[in-house]
Amino acid sequence: MEWLSLVITVLAAFAASGTAIWQVRTQRVRQFEDVYVARYWSLLDRMSLHALRGVDAGDADDTTAIRLYFRHSEDEADLRAQGWVSDETWGEWGGAIHAQMHRPPFDRVWAETLLDSDAGRDYGFVHLRRLWHDAAYDPPSTRPLRALLRRSPWRRRSVNGPSATGT
Repeated sequence: MEWLSLVITVLAAFAASGTAIWQVRTQRVRQFEDVYVARYWSLLDRMSLHALRGVDAGDADDTTAIRLYFRHSEDEADLRAQGWVSDETWGEWGGAIHAQMHRPPFDRVWAETLLDSDAGRDYGFVHLRRLWHDAAYDPPSTRPLRALLRRSPWRRRSVNGPSATGT
């Protein structure tokens, strides 16, 4: 009877520890996401009304802010691959990035950015190149254990599954 009591106590301790680790991990993921949302809004604050409305003003400050937006978006995709962005958040971010890249003046600056990238003067933009063509693109996990941890325990779904839709 003592063995049974010991086994139940140990299992309860493991379950409690696992739950605590999951909660701390989820909190850290949310903190990363919050930081990137704040950075996103600060980049939008740098853009002119013309750029935000989709009027290609060609302003140098707008071009700089848009290029920073592309780097920011590539960083978000890298964090997703490392397991620091949740399924739910990436489902929103991925589709929004795809849509933004296809709007003027972002599309023009993206074409210029690709030329610079191909010439070695800018990032490689591995993820954004894929996202440009596929709104449902989900960067593959670089760490299998983190791929499990980035999902909500109550909602297991694949962002790139058959039911996934871009926003």
